[in-house]
Amino acid sequence: MRVRDWRLGQVTAERLCAGILRISGYVDVDPQAPLGGPDGKKDIVAWRAGKKYIAACYFPTTPVTFTDITRKYRSDYAGVAANGADGFRFFVNQMLTVGQRAKLLALGNHTADEIFHLERIRGELDGPRGYGLRLEYLQIPMTPEEQVSYLNTLEQDTVQRLIKNEAEPDWNVPAIARLDVSLLQMLHEIMLGPISHGGLIRAIMVHVADGKGGVVYTPPPPDLIRGQLQDHCAWWRGAYADTLTAGHEERLQVLARLHYGIVSVMPFTDGNGRLARLVTHLAARELLGRGVAVDLTTDRAAYYQALNDADGGNLVELTELIRASLISPR
Repeated sequence: MRVRDWRLGQVTAERLCAGILRISGYVDVDPQAPLGGPDGKKDIVAWRAGKKYIAACYFPTTPVTFTDITRKYRSDYAGVAANGADGFRFFVNQMLTVGQRAKLLALGNHTADEIFHLERIRGELDGPRGYGLRLEYLQIPMTPEEQVSYLNTLEQDTVQRLIKNEAEPDWNVPAIARLDVSLLQMLHEIMLGPISHGGLIRAIMVHVADGKGGVVYTPPPPDLIRGQLQDHCAWWRGAYADTLTAGHEERLQVLARLHYGIVSVMPFTDGNGRLARLVTHLAARELLGRGVAVDLTTDRAAYYQALNDADGGNLVELTELIRASLISPR
């Protein structure tokens, strides 16, 4: 079990736990210092029903004793008072009996605190809302049935937020407007298929070479890919909403930036250009009412020159290529 036999480090553990809080109904979920540094006795801060909670993540790589878990729980619980929180959420990738959980909860406020133990974490990740997290952080592909269930759940959650006035009153929010890393992975998997390692984030360092073998571009190393993709997707979600009131030219420029942001990270070992084209195509259909043809990426000379310009901060040529590639939707 990949959660129990954890080998992905504290950074990924905290991001996974933050994701579990989000799908569990918490809002304003804020990992404090996943990349290191002082976090003020709190790995994550989150809110629910107007109350503030802090969360701690304890994912040892080998089995530990209940005494070890208790010691860690006591230490992290000090952050509740230190941060003026209303309750504590403790994540641990170990098996805990009901009796053991009761003993831990007795150390604090058993009516306000919760423990996300191994079986509870497994249950969250094996449900439709957790499929995206499972793909993003554990590299477990979705079956076709799970893909359908996951997308249906996204739509249902959007409707519920609208009913509760937790989102803007737009009843036709497309999936591309909520782009995140897990959706990128799912699109890549559908595009290439699991046999070609579709959907699996690149785990090796790569370079882009010219025809003579010289390195012309070096994307970020594997440990930075997820963070940069998350930042880019967050930018896009805000840009999409802002661009709905913008003109045609500004929408084209936003599409160029969306496309380049995916390609520049090169999150996968293969198919990055095709994936970026597919995402740009889906986004263009929503923003412009037109798609983007496959020849955006198949005209290699023009495409690579546009990307080279974009590396230097100039998106003009890429914008023009997208304009020239626009087609009527099917």
